Amino acid sequence: MSQLDYTYIFDDLSDGYASVQWIHHRAHQSSQVFRMRVDDQQFHRKRHWEQRNHLSALHADCVDLASAIAVADRLSSRTRYQPCSIQIRLPVRHPELFGCSPTLQHLQDILYWYTQDQWFFDFLPRTAYGRVAERQLSFLNPSSCDLPAEVALWSGGLDSLAGLYSQLKNGTASSHYVLFGTGANTFIHSKQRDAAEAIEALFPGQTTLVQLPLWLGETKEMRKHSLQRSRGFVFLLLGAVCAMLEGLQVLSVYENGIGAINLPFTQAEVGLDHSLSVYPVSLIRMGEFISHLFGSPFTFQDPFLFKTKAQMCAPLTTSAAFERLVLSTFTCDRYLRDRPQQCGRCSSCLLRRQAIAVLSMEEDPTPYSMTAPARYGQKRRISDSDHLRAMEAQVASLRSCLATEDPWESLSGYAPQLLEIVDEMAEKKILSRDELMDRLVQLYACYVSEWDEHVYQVLHRGFTENPIEMQRL
Repeated sequence: MSQLDYTYIFDDLSDGYASVQWIHHRAHQSSQVFRMRVDDQQFHRKRHWEQRNHLSALHADCVDLASAIAVADRLSSRTRYQPCSIQIRLPVRHPELFGCSPTLQHLQDILYWYTQDQWFFDFLPRTAYGRVAERQLSFLNPSSCDLPAEVALWSGGLDSLAGLYSQLKNGTASSHYVLFGTGANTFIHSKQRDAAEAIEALFPGQTTLVQLPLWLGETKEMRKHSLQRSRGFVFLLLGAVCAMLEGLQVLSVYENGIGAINLPFTQAEVGLDHSLSVYPVSLIRMGEFISHLFGSPFTFQDPFLFKTKAQMCAPLTTSAAFERLVLSTFTCDRYLRDRPQQCGRCSSCLLRRQAIAVLSMEEDPTPYSMTAPARYGQKRRISDSDHLRAMEAQVASLRSCLATEDPWESLSGYAPQLLEIVDEMAEKKILSRDELMDRLVQLYACYVSEWDEHVYQVLHRGFTENPIEMQRL
């Protein structure tokens, strides 16, 4: 084992707050105790699953594991891109399963894939009774459980809402969608509810929001790590538990292809994070991990992988409730305490603004701090446009690749990640290699074509008095 940076020693995670000992091996303040709580009671309150689909011991262990990793990642402060070594000691119901070499290696490998950190685990037997969600007897509720269900991750973002809207518009009246949300931020919890209520108003009785909040106590003075690269692992594992409780072996992820693949903007970028949360290869590897853990096939599907964000959002423009739907969502990578709460300059905000501009809407109804009138004494900084310049540089590179005689060869040379996606998805027989290559070329060709002069003008609003020279087609 390499030298540890942090150790987290968890008590049994029960319905109330549990104690966690935090040890920073390289700091003078070597030890501290904080509290956390896992609230999984909506699993039985919202859906009333059949008894055969109750929250089993293995499901509950997955909830505890995901929660412990989320907390450890959040409270392990480090330099933005500096990896660290994290140890977790966690009581579980099946220590023999999680502690066996194949499972442990699989877990460590996938967490390294997501975070580039080294993770170590000691799984101990629990001594406390299970939580209410495990002990609660469930009864079949014909009004909801007889409907064929699809379970989808529900972040409260524009993609998840636009994807669900498209599914509901194109689906049948008998379909029921279970939307799974989680997180440790009460603001995000509220945005997930806002977006779910906006959809429910248009499609009454066809959706159910199930949330699993994580609560932290006595951590106010502790430094937090902003990136939380493990969030994809955590969200997918908890969402998979929700899907399995519905009797399903697949979980849907509604994410546009540009955001899901999330290519680096430049070959030498600094200070720009690129999450692997729902990267296509991440979905495959998470499916393999969960299939191994439960001994039966489980997969993740992204029906919008080959669509741009603008293409995903296009159906929303046909709704009279377009503005309400858009305003109910939150996309920003940063949570601003002052209003407007979305910055308008991070890569996620910019892609949102780009998509809405492409749809030829007269005005993006979303308030952004970047486009709002500057407050007294507030100054714009050159660094405010870092992500915008990076996105424009990426579009220019993609345009050059697509203009060659062999666009695929040029694209895959510029972004080797695309070859990795083709190799992994073709091996899983999701699509043939030729079809994958064609569809990826079409995806980026469509994205580049969306960046016309109007889009450039819209995106430059708020950054400087004299906008950066546009890169025209």
